[in-house]
Amino acid sequence: MNNHQIKQQFRQKVRRFYWVNITMAVIIAAALWLTKQWGIYQQAFIPIVVVFFLWIFNVDKVYRCPACKKSPRGREGLIYLPKQCGHCGVELR
Repeated sequence: MNNHQIKQQFRQKVRRFYWVNITMAVIIAAALWLTKQWGIYQQAFIPIVVVFFLWIFNVDKVYRCPACKKSPRGREGLIYLPKQCGHCGVELR
């Protein structure tokens, strides 16, 4: 896989990463609002929290280096839009 293909694949993964994050944030916000409106907030709170944690702990599966398939991580977690992969050193942007 050449450098241009890696950059293109990473760009697609970044778009998918942001799309998943925006979609999940809207779904969770809508679920919280609707459960409050319907009066079932207490019963739905735990399932909504479970979905939130599943999203947070699995979102890095979407955001990976195309060359080595590892998540670009730093000391504080995911590195957003890194210039190169911290694991294999390939240019991503």
